[in-house]
Amino acid sequence: MHATKTVRVLAMIENNWQPILIRKESGLLEERVSLWRNHRLWHIAESGYLIDGFEQRPGVHAWQGEHLGKWLHAAVLAWRVTGDERIQQEMVSNVERLLATQLPDGYLGTYDSESTFVAIPERGLVQDDVGKTLHNVGWDVWTHRYNLYGLLTYEQYFPDERIVDACRKMADLLISVYGEGGSDITRYGTREGISSTTLLESIMMLYERTGEKAYLEFAEHIVASIENNPAHRLMGAMLDGGSVVHPGNGKGYQLMANLLGLLRLFRCTKDERYMNTVLKGWMQILEKHVLVTGGPWTCKMEYNANRECFAYTEDFDPEEIFVEGCCDATWMQLNIHLFELTGSARYMDEAEKTLLNSLYGHQHDDGIQWCYFTTPNQSAMEFSPRLHCCGSSMPRGMEMFSAHLVGEIDGALSINGLFPFTAELPDQFGAGSVTIESDYPFGSSAIITLHPLEAKAFRLEFRMPALSVTVESVLVNGNEVKVETRDGFYRIDRVWEQGDVIDVRYTCHPAAHIQKGEGDRKWVAFTHGPLALAQVISEDTLPISFDRDKSLASMLSLVAADGQNIRYRIEGTNIDLVPYFRAGTDTSGTRTYFPVN
Repeated sequence: MHATKTVRVLAMIENNWQPILIRKESGLLEERVSLWRNHRLWHIAESGYLIDGFEQRPGVHAWQGEHLGKWLHAAVLAWRVTGDERIQQEMVSNVERLLATQLPDGYLGTYDSESTFVAIPERGLVQDDVGKTLHNVGWDVWTHRYNLYGLLTYEQYFPDERIVDACRKMADLLISVYGEGGSDITRYGTREGISSTTLLESIMMLYERTGEKAYLEFAEHIVASIENNPAHRLMGAMLDGGSVVHPGNGKGYQLMANLLGLLRLFRCTKDERYMNTVLKGWMQILEKHVLVTGGPWTCKMEYNANRECFAYTEDFDPEEIFVEGCCDATWMQLNIHLFELTGSARYMDEAEKTLLNSLYGHQHDDGIQWCYFTTPNQSAMEFSPRLHCCGSSMPRGMEMFSAHLVGEIDGALSINGLFPFTAELPDQFGAGSVTIESDYPFGSSAIITLHPLEAKAFRLEFRMPALSVTVESVLVNGNEVKVETRDGFYRIDRVWEQGDVIDVRYTCHPAAHIQKGEGDRKWVAFTHGPLALAQVISEDTLPISFDRDKSLASMLSLVAADGQNIRYRIEGTNIDLVPYFRAGTDTSGTRTYFPVN
């Protein structure tokens, strides 16, 4: 029996870094997130696609059900910043309509009764001679994973026991099918069940919310099922020094989502095997599978399943690889949650790089269209208004980043970068507000102004990414001060008063990055601070290569640096490089990597 009331199991979880609510972004962050909040958010909500598949089963697409949970996650975070009543009303409507479609046994998917995971718990049970076409097979567990995620995120800010009960019913049904002694969840769906086992994270969210042991036990059973499948075995592969190319065919998006589940398991159990798995997977993805744009790349090869799967570094070719938008968003999530747990700037550095380059590069300036895939060297972008999975995933990454612009760690006010924003100060920091004025990642200075209602002594820290950025000086009220450093953060201890101003002056440097790949070939890509640079190209643009692979950064000459208008020229050529996310348009593509002979 379930208790009438539930208690969140937060005391068990050591969130070392806790976010503080911001009230407004500015600059590039505001420009890009507003495109989602004012356009794509409503494009999806008003289409009917979010709820139709639940109210009129079966849905029109096998994974139509994922979109509502993803949309809820991003919409909740957008509402937290904006307080937009229209967003709130739309969320309430969708949640109520979704709950109304739950069946008595707890089922809350978009499949017909003969096609659900309950009716067909393993793909091996689907016969060719069943006599009729099943509408959907293989993504029903996936839908429940995102229902749990979206509803539990929503319920954090709009507490409602009915929602928790609906989540329990979904989980209890899943346990009845895939729990101890039941069917094998890794035999449901494709890629050795790696999509289905992303359920791990959502089940852990329910455990964190309720504290009910059955959900922790089910989560650990899912891990056991993963490890018992030699073709999945994510934890074993990572702990044994294996490659992310193998578990579940190396399906990039889902593999990282499984790591998110293991990270939550570590937070609740302190079992170091889970954390070691996550860290080994994270390091391998970073070192071997992340582009200069921050996008995790994948490629179809004979040894994997499709172009959404990780491939070996020796198969890198900038015209043949892909970055799936869902990979961008999930890589950002993984880094942000690792940052929450550790407070280490290295994780936010990576999330920031992905946001500013790869994710923004997927987003069209009209606020509605998104690319499903991008390729670092492509003559034309593939923007689309279609309601695809990536267009629903990437706003989640944007909103999560905005939700982590400022926070608290060990009693310190932690400013997580120098993006412009306004936030309210909690009482321990004197109440009032804090603002940042800057053009970051452009420009060369940022002004942090504190407006506490009363003078308070505390430590203030700010992050500067270790991505070719140098802090030149830090002034408080016009006087240069000495700062300490902590794991990528610059720290100042003092009594802070109304109107105190911190002036941070920095320089973003050009840099060259060598990538080895197919046939032992080499490519070079260029950056300006955290921004990847690219050439604006079309089908008619002629190829070019360089004859040397040293001192390549010195080949760049800064042509323009007016606000967001940054432009470099490669000396001895007529090639200009601009921020990657600006290069791909309706009429142009990007060349990010250049061959080195």
